[in-house]
Amino acid sequence: MQFNNNADNQDIVSLVGDATGINTTVHIQEVTRACNRANKMIWSWIFQSYGGWQYDDANQTNSPFATTALVSGQAKYKLPTEALTINSAELKNENGDWEKLYPRPIRAISDKTSEEEYEDEDGQPRYYALVGEEIKLYPAPDYSQANSIRINFDRGSVSFVSTDTEKDPGFVSEFHEAVADGASYYIGINKKLANVQGLQLQWQQWEPKIKSFYAQRFGEQNPPGIRKGDYTRNII
Repeated sequence: MQFNNNADNQDIVSLVGDATGINTTVHIQEVTRACNRANKMIWSWIFQSYGGWQYDDANQTNSPFATTALVSGQAKYKLPTEALTINSAELKNENGDWEKLYPRPIRAISDKTSEEEYEDEDGQPRYYALVGEEIKLYPAPDYSQANSIRINFDRGSVSFVSTDTEKDPGFVSEFHEAVADGASYYIGINKKLANVQGLQLQWQQWEPKIKSFYAQRFGEQNPPGIRKGDYTRNII
């Protein structure tokens, strides 16, 4: 569903106008803010409902991976600024082959030895820890090589701007109206609309639907369970 450009008013902004009664042309910036607030909440629902399929907003222009150069003797490297969570890290060895890096939390290292002494001789990195906005390799590499650290990460939703027209929300189309319902509820709160409780109910009904869908989206990874009735019919 488009943000604000449907000839038949079948778009998100029009739905917000219908639900709230506000002039969406005059208040388009307020509507956009409310839509982005709803969009972020929907992102959090999807993120909580991992079903074997890594979610990434369809409006992103690249994949949620980043690479950087490996520098001999350097253990710490900046994480991608857009990364919210880190899913995995890989390193390219001197033969040009990618190898998995294994996580070693700082606390786990400190429970056994001094962190400064852990894997302190430069060599082939095998482990990593996340420290603030950096990834730290253990041991530090003893060679330099371009594009040899690869990070897979999760990032947030892509926001609308008030001048957007044909842009769609970045999740499956069956749930696009949820953005309008969420935005209508947030506007209803701000403007103390008489129908705010109805708007709240409409908005709340989306959460279990979206979570249920995304929890099962990767069917091969999470096959549906056998129902008792199916099993009974098969053996009779």
